[in-house]
Parts: sequence; C-alpha cells; structure tokens
Amino acid sequence: MLKGVYTKISRKEKFFLLVLLIALAIYFVGRFVMATPQIIPADFLKARQQASLIAQDIVGTANESSHNLEKISELDGERKYADAIKLVAQELEHNNQARQRAVYLSAQLETMAKNIPSISPGSSAQKALEAVSLETALINRLITHNDYLNQLLGILRDKFLGQNKNSHDKIAELVSKINEEAKAINEINQKFNDKMSDFDGE
Repeated sequence: MLKGVYTKISRKEKFFLLVLLIALAIYFVGRFVMATPQIIPADFLKARQQASLIAQDIVGTANESSHNLEKISELDGERKYADAIKLVAQELEHNNQARQRAVYLSAQLETMAKNIPSISPGSSAQKALEAVSLETALINRLITHNDYLNQLLGILRDKFLGQNKNSHDKIAELVSKINEEAKAINEINQKFNDKMSDFDGE
C-alpha cells in the first residue's frame, strides 16, 4: 500500500522528502552523536569549588550577624551593657574576617574569569560568565553590608559606653539596611548555585 502511495508522488515531491529526511538525519547525528563535548579547564573547576565554599561561608556569616544583632538588641533592652559590648566586639572581629573572605573570593573569581575563554561550547562559557558576574555582585553587596555593620557596631559600642545616647533612629536605619543586604547576599548566592547547576547540565 505504501509502495503504491509512494509511486503516485511526483518527482519534485520525492526530492523534497529526500532532502527533508537528510536534513533530519544530519540534525539527529549532530544533536545526539556528534555533539560538542564540554571542555572545562582544571583551574576553573578548582577555583569554582573554592568560590562556592567561600561564598557559602560568607552567607553563613551574614546570617549569623543578623542573629547577633537581635541578641545585642535584647541585651540593650535588658540593660546588660557589658554583655552587649562583648558581643559587639565579637561582631567587629567577624566583620574583619568577612572582609578577608571577600578578598579570597575575589581571587577565585579572577581565576575563573581568566579560564572562561577556554571553556567550550560557547553556551557553557556564557553560563560561567554569568555565574562569575553574580558572585562579583555578591562581593559588592558584602562590602556594603560590612560597611553598614561596622557603622552600627561603632554606634552601639559608644552607646553602651555612655558616649552616644541619641542614636535610636540611626541604629534602626542601619539594622534595616544590614538586613536588606544580608537578604540580597543570600538571593545572589542562590542564583549563582542555580547558574552553576545549569552549567553542569550542559
């Protein structure tokens, strides 16, 4: 039956079907048999792993700072100024450590960026570039977060030492800004992880 139908098709239509079948065959061979393998430099993979660990540590520190600010506020309300000052000093040290982590993360991102031109296919390289851009934005947010935190901790320290008693509004403003930055840091890092998952799925 099919043979009978085929014989009734014009030569022009037969030629068109033949071209269509060849095109489909080329597509499937290219898509599933001869697909370009993903090539990723070892230095990129190593830096990516380190960057992920550092970024996760930064997120954890930012979240911990938000929790400690709540604790400092509670101690302030209870007039336990000595305990509050100790926690402020602890947070100042954590803030310095976070700045150092930002430096380490920058170094890993630089290594990743330098190796992006060696990544193939191009779609993978594009995803890698977008991921690096996200973590660069995270560093900028971290710097802003730490600046606000440093300002706040300085004001709180002066307040608890009796040197600045009219600081309620400024403290509330800085706490709000710090929480906003911490939320942004979490969101950006999640986007980075999602982008790298897409990268791995290439």
